[in-house]
Amino acid sequence: MKANKIFSIAVALGLLVSCGDRLEVTNPNKFTVEDINENIFLSGDESKIKLALEGMANTMPTQMMVYDTKLTKGYGNRWSADATHQLAHDMLIGDIVSGPDAGHAGVFSNWYSVANDFPYYRYNADVVANYANYISACIKISNAIKVMQNISVETIEKSSGTTQAMLKDYRARCLVVYALGYMELMEIYTDLTAPDSETAKGWPIYESYAYNTPVAPLSVKETWDRIINDLQTAVKYFKESIGFTKGDTESALYDIDLGVAQFLLARAALDCHRWDIAVTAANDIVSNYPTFISEANWGMSKEKLASVAKMSGTSFTDGFNSDDNAFFNFKVNPEVLFGWEASESVGANVTRKSAIPFVLQNPLLNGNMQSAWQIDADLYNKISDDDFRKDRIASEDVVYPFYTVNTVGADTTFHAGIVVPKYTNLKYAATESRDGKTIHDNSTWLTDFPYYRSSAAYLMLAEAYAQQGNTSGAKATLDKLLAARTKEGKTPMTSNGSLEDVKLQWRIEFWGEGSWSFLNAKRWGDIASYRKGSNHWTKSANPTLIWEVPEEETIGNPYWN
Repeated sequence: MKANKIFSIAVALGLLVSCGDRLEVTNPNKFTVEDINENIFLSGDESKIKLALEGMANTMPTQMMVYDTKLTKGYGNRWSADATHQLAHDMLIGDIVSGPDAGHAGVFSNWYSVANDFPYYRYNADVVANYANYISACIKISNAIKVMQNISVETIEKSSGTTQAMLKDYRARCLVVYALGYMELMEIYTDLTAPDSETAKGWPIYESYAYNTPVAPLSVKETWDRIINDLQTAVKYFKESIGFTKGDTESALYDIDLGVAQFLLARAALDCHRWDIAVTAANDIVSNYPTFISEANWGMSKEKLASVAKMSGTSFTDGFNSDDNAFFNFKVNPEVLFGWEASESVGANVTRKSAIPFVLQNPLLNGNMQSAWQIDADLYNKISDDDFRKDRIASEDVVYPFYTVNTVGADTTFHAGIVVPKYTNLKYAATESRDGKTIHDNSTWLTDFPYYRSSAAYLMLAEAYAQQGNTSGAKATLDKLLAARTKEGKTPMTSNGSLEDVKLQWRIEFWGEGSWSFLNAKRWGDIASYRKGSNHWTKSANPTLIWEVPEEETIGNPYWN
C-alpha cells in the first residue's frame, strides 16, 4: 500500500507558476522522507523497493524533452515541445535558411529574420518564446526534486548490494534531470563566454519540494560548480549500478543511463570551459560508441530526390522509406544515446514523442515552399566534395510533386509541382513513413527520435582538446568522424586539429539538430561568422543571445533585484 501511495503522489502532484513557486507547495504525502527510506528502501524487500522506485522515477525520461501545454500557456500544439523551441534557437544563428524568401518563411519566420517586433529575449514579452524555456527547465527541476528528496544519500550509504545499486541508479536518473534543468537555465540566461564570473547572477538552487523561503541566486561560477558536481555524482552512481544500457530499442534508448549522464556532463563542461572534465566524459562515450551512421542511412541523397520526384500517371515511381534514414529509425542509427521510438499521434504533423521539429524540416512532407529548409550557401561551399553529407543537399532546384485529396464530393487526387530550392537540406527527407505509407501529402508523421547521439561526443572531445591546445588529440578525434563521413571509395578526409576545423564540423554534422548551432555560437561568442551565404533573404542584425530572466521568476524573490 505504501508503494502505491508513493506512486500516486509522484504522478499526481500539480505544478504551479514560477520556478520558486513550484517548490512552495504543501506535500500531501502522509509519509515522511524518513518513513519512506526506513520502511521501504531499508526494508530488505527488493521487490517492494523496486516497485516504489519505478513508481516514483519511471517518468524521468519524459522530462528530458518536455512536451507540455504549460510551455504555451495552455495551448497544445507543436510549440508545446522543447524540441521545437530548440530548432527556433538555431534559426536565430543563420546556418538554416527558413524558406526561399520572406513570403514563404514558415512558422519560424520571426526567429530566422530576427524581427524587430519579436522580442524573444525579453523578460516580460507577450510571447511564449522566453517563458517556454524557463518553464520547461522548472518542470524538469521540480519533478526531479519530488523524487530525489525521497532517495536520500544517507539511505544509499546505509544500504548495500542490489538495494544500494537500485537506489544509486534511480537517484542518478533524478540528478541528471535536475542538473539538465539548471543547465538549460544557464545556457539561456547567462553569458557562456564568462562562466567563471563570481559576481554575475547564476540561479537559486532548491533541494526540497516544500514551502521554501526565497533563495538568493548563486554566482554564475557557483551555479556551474553545482551542476558539474551533480552530474559527476550521477556518473559515479551509474558506474556503480547500471552503466551504459546500449541497444536499438526503446527499452534501451528511452532510458537515463551512464551515456546520458556523461553526455550532459561533457556539454555542461564545455559550457563552463572546464575542458579536462569534458575530455574525460566525452572519452567515456566515444570508447563505448565507436560505430557511426553509415553513408546509406545518413539522410536522403540528392540523386534520390530526383528519382522520387518522378510520376507515372497518378502514382509515384519511387519512394524513400524513413526506415532507411538514421534520423528516423533507431535500427539504422548506432549513434543514439537517448531517444524516443515512434509513438501515438496527437494530431496532424504532431506526435507525442516523435520528431516534431524534424517533421517541419522534411522538404518532402508538405506541399508548400515553407518546408524548404536550406543550408547557408557559404557553409555548403565549405563542405568537401568527398564528404557524403554534401550529397544530402540539393545542388539544383527540383520540381517535386505533392498531392492532396479533395474530400468535397467524390474523392479526387490533386497533384501540384512545387520547387524544392537549391541548398535544401535532405538530412530529414523521406517520402514514406515508418508504416510504409506514401507521404507526399500533409499527413501525420510517425518516426523514431534520436535526441542525443554519439557524434556530438566526438565533437565535444575534439573541441575540448583544441581548447586545451592539444592539437594532436583534436586531430585524432576529428579524423575518426571525418573518415566515417567520407564517400565510399574516396581517400578518408582528415583535419588539421584546429579549433576552426572543429567549429566547421559542428556546423555541418549538427545542422538543424539539438540546438547545437545556438549553444556553440553562444559559447564561442561568435555570430559574425554566420549568415554569409548568398541564399539568405535577410542579413538581420546579430541576435541577442543572453536572455532576460522572466518576471515569473523574479517576482516574489527580492534577491533578484
